Amino acid sequence: MPVDNILALERSSNAKKIRREGFIPGIIYGQDFEAKSVQFDFLELNKLLKDNTKTSRFKVNIGNSSTRCIVKEIQRDSATGKLIHIDMQSISENEEIKIKVPITFTGKRMIESKNLMIENYLTELELSGKMKYMPEGIEIDVEDKELGDKIIVSDIIIDSNLEVLDDKDEVVALISSAKQQEIDEDETEEVLTPEE
Repeated sequence: MPVDNILALERSSNAKKIRREGFIPGIIYGQDFEAKSVQFDFLELNKLLKDNTKTSRFKVNIGNSSTRCIVKEIQRDSATGKLIHIDMQSISENEEIKIKVPITFTGKRMIESKNLMIENYLTELELSGKMKYMPEGIEIDVEDKELGDKIIVSDIIIDSNLEVLDDKDEVVALISSAKQQEIDEDETEEVLTPEE
């Protein structure tokens, strides 16, 4: 899988000034990496985050050197939702890490054609293991599922080199009736609508 590249400049000004100039302040740290305060081009960083998941690997170029990173934390303005700071972790392929991997579902159209829907209770799976075995996402096929079927953590197949940290009996998703959902929503609206 190709690895996206992004340029980081070593930060020399305060965060507010950097943001005014069209950059996002950040920090890169790691087990065998000296922590650096850096800045990223706002547009480049937003595109990178939009096109990738949290577990995607990035090649960050800093001066004459480069390092592989994953995103550890994103800070956004509470009022506008605008990106204001990012933390990245420099990692090697053999490094042991803990990370939450996003869960997505395939075969939704078949479910919907049966007037069924997916009630999603768990959106991420927490995994532990070497970075080289970590998936960027987990896909669960629900095409053959029927009304009342449920998917629990232990149903998810992952690489044998990884450990799942979530409770094995935790419900990931439940297949329910789309019609029942509509009835429940209508009843809720009736309760919330004041009598004239």
